[in-house]
Amino acid sequence: MEKAKVLYDFDGEEGNGELTVREGDVVTVIRQNVGDGWWEAETSTGQKGLVPEAWMEIMRGPPAIPSGPPSAPPPTQTYEDDDWDDDDDDDDDWDDSEKSSVHQPANHHQPGKNVKLRQKSSKPSQNGESGINGAGNFGLHSANRDRKGSEPTGKGTVKLGFANRFSVFAKAGGEDYLLGSQEGKSKSVSGTILYTIVDSEDGPVWGSPREPFHVDIKNPKKETKLKGIKSFICYQVTPSNTGIQVSRRYKHFDWLYARLCSKFVTIVVPPLPDKQVTGRYEDSFIEKRMDQLSRWLERMTAHPVVSQCDVFLHFLTCTDGKEWKKGKRDAEKDDFLGAAFFQVLGVPQTVLDITVVERQHENFHKFVKSMEASMGQITHVIHEHGKRHIGPFKREYQKMGRAFKEVATSFELDTRPRSQQLTDAIKFTGKTYDEIGDLFAAQPRNDNYILEDFLREYTGMLSCFPDMISFHKHTISTVKECQKQREEQKMEFDEAEQIKTRADVVSYGMMAEINHFQRQRVYDYKEIMKLYLGEQIKFYEAITEKLRAAMTQYDNVNV
Repeated sequence: MEKAKVLYDFDGEEGNGELTVREGDVVTVIRQNVGDGWWEAETSTGQKGLVPEAWMEIMRGPPAIPSGPPSAPPPTQTYEDDDWDDDDDDDDDWDDSEKSSVHQPANHHQPGKNVKLRQKSSKPSQNGESGINGAGNFGLHSANRDRKGSEPTGKGTVKLGFANRFSVFAKAGGEDYLLGSQEGKSKSVSGTILYTIVDSEDGPVWGSPREPFHVDIKNPKKETKLKGIKSFICYQVTPSNTGIQVSRRYKHFDWLYARLCSKFVTIVVPPLPDKQVTGRYEDSFIEKRMDQLSRWLERMTAHPVVSQCDVFLHFLTCTDGKEWKKGKRDAEKDDFLGAAFFQVLGVPQTVLDITVVERQHENFHKFVKSMEASMGQITHVIHEHGKRHIGPFKREYQKMGRAFKEVATSFELDTRPRSQQLTDAIKFTGKTYDEIGDLFAAQPRNDNYILEDFLREYTGMLSCFPDMISFHKHTISTVKECQKQREEQKMEFDEAEQIKTRADVVSYGMMAEINHFQRQRVYDYKEIMKLYLGEQIKFYEAITEKLRAAMTQYDNVNV
C-alpha cells in the first residue's frame, strides 16, 4: 500500500468516519475509490478513516510545496435513466422486481448545501459553492479547508448549531433557504408565486386547485420487449380533465414518487405499494396492485399542490416518447426542489408568533406518535381477526354442522314419519352451520381486508411526518437562535427579520399540510367506518337469515 503525506490540517468528524490529520503527517492509503475526492487511510497509530484526496500527496518523489489549500472536489451530478420504451440494457433493472430507487420517505429529499449562518462582517467562505454531500458521494461532506486559528476574532463567524449536516433539514437545503443563499441562483424567475396558502376558519390551508379532477386506472396488460425476454405490466391511466389515456408501468410510478419526495419537503407523499418478485403476473396480484396504485394516485390528485405541479401533470398527460424524456430531465433539474420550493410559495402577510407555532408543532408531534401507536395496534387486531375468519371461525361452525349432521344420521334409524321430519330439520341445521362457516371465510374480503389496506395506507402516510416534523423543528430552532443573537447584538436586526420571514413561510407550509391531512383524515375515516360497519351489518343479517330459515324447518315437525 502507498504512503501519502498530509499537506494541510484536516479536522475530521469521528462520528462520520473521518480522520483528523495534521500537515506533515504520513498516512497509509488503503483505498482511493471510496467516493469523489475521498480516500480511506490509516495513521501511524492504527486509526482508520476518510481523508480528502486534495489534502494528500502520494510519496513518490520530492514533496511538492503547496501554495495554498486546493478546491474541494466537485459533486458528481447524476440523472436518472430517461428512457421511455426501455430499449436500453440499463433499464432492464427498472422493473417491478427491482430494488426501489426510493425506500423510505425519510431519505427522499434532494440534498442541499450545509451552509453556516454568517454575519455581514464575517470573512467570505473558502469552501465555494460546491460540496460533496450530494447524490453519488456516499454522504460525505466537504472537508474543512480553514487552518486552525485562521478565523477572525470579535464579530466573526456566527455558527448556529441548528442542523446536523446529514439531517433532513440540511440535505433538503433548509439552511440555504433560511439564509437566503438560494435566491438569485435559480435559472427560473425568482419570486414567482406558483402555489398559495390562505387563511381559513381552521387556520392556514392550501389554495384551491385550478381544476379538480380524478384519475382512473384500468386494463392492465402484460407486455414484452427484447423479443419476449423482458416482460412487464402496463396500466392504462386516464385523468378526467383530459380524457387522454396514457400507459404507465410500475417503474414510472416509482420515478414519479421519487420526484415528488425530492420536491416537497413538508407535503405527505405516501409510499408506493411494495414490489414483488414472484407472482407478479397472477391475476389476483395485478388486480390488487392496480387498486393500490389507483388509491395512491387519487390521494395525490386530491392534494391541492401535488395535483398542480408540473412533474405530476407530465406523468398523467405525456404520450410522446421524446416529450417524456424532455419533461423527465426538466423535473430532475428542477430549480425548486426541497426547501427551494418555499421560494415559490405565497403565504398570508400575518406574522406568526414563534411561541404559538412551536406549541402547535409539539401538539401535532404528540398526535402523530399517538396515532402511529394506535394504527399499529388496530392493524394487527384487524389482520388477526381476518385470519380467524378464514381459519378458526370457519372450522368451528363447520364442526358444529358436522355434529348436527351426525345427530341426524343417528335419527335415520327411526323411519316413522314424525321422526323423519325431525331428522330432515336437523340435517338442514347442519347444512346451515356449514354455510355460515363459508360466510365467515368469505367475509374478510368485504370488510377486514379493505379496512386493513386503508390502515396500512395511513401508516405509510404517518411515516412521512418524522422528517417533516424534524425539518420544521430545525426551522423553529433557527429562529429562536437568531432572536437570541439579535438580543445579544451579534446579528443585525434586518438579517434576523429576513430569516424569521422565511421561517414563517415554512411554518405556514407545515400548518397548511397538517390541516389538509386532518381534514382528509376525518373524511376518510368517516367513509371507511361507514363501509366497514355496513358490511358487518350485511354479514350478520345474512347469518340471521340462514338461522331463521333453519328454525322454520322445525315448524313442519308434527309432534
